[in-house]
This record gives sequence, structure tokens and C-alpha cells, in this order.
Amino acid sequence: MPEALMRARFTAFALGMTEVLLATWAPETRPPRHALEGAQPRWLRLDIEASEAQPPEGWVRFQALGRQDGRFFTLQETSRFRFDDAAHQWFYVDGDAQWRSLSAGRNTSCPCGSGFKAKRCCARD
Repeated sequence: MPEALMRARFTAFALGMTEVLLATWAPETRPPRHALEGAQPRWLRLDIEASEAQPPEGWVRFQALGRQDGRFFTLQETSRFRFDDAAHQWFYVDGDAQWRSLSAGRNTSCPCGSGFKAKRCCARD
């Protein structure tokens, strides 16, 4: 199912598991390995808002929270997936993404939803 694959891909991005990302990306839209390696954001949370799977196509709409260069941001995307009968596997094809910067002061609640102040949670450097 695309929703399960989206969760697995989020985890792979969060843990820097390049092989998993490459193996689950449709060959026609897969980026080169070097584009997935190196400095990446620190991913903090994934919220799946909706999904649908009607093979051979499916989609997942989600919002992810991350932090990079001392700043929080959100990624809202509707990702498209394709089921490959020969491989018996779903593949990520592409998505429509919107990136937004979040303002979170050190004394405000952390955007990750932990209930702690940002300075005691994800904003610790």
C-alpha cells in the first residue's frame, strides 16, 4: 500500500538509508545516488492526511516536519505511486510539494508536538 511505503520512505529519509530510497523510487524519476547523500534535513514527524490505492496507481497526502540549519520547516506533499505487477511492489513516482518555514522561538512549544519547549526538545543544538 502507498501509505505504508510512504511511512517506510520517511523513516529511510530520517535515518539516511539511501539504498531503501533508491529501491522504492520508480526508475524513470529516480535521482542519482549523490543527490540523496550528504547534508539532509533532520526529519522529526510525519502526519499522513489521506491516501488512496487503486492499482496500478495510488497517492498519499502528508505533512512532514523537519529542521535544517537551525530552522524548522514543513513539507506538504501529495505523492504519486505506481504498483509494478512484475516486481509485486509499489514505487514512488513523484509529488507536488510545498515547503514552508516555521517560526519557533526557544521558549515556544516545540513544533514536533512533544509538549516541551523547543529549546528543551528538537531545537537543542
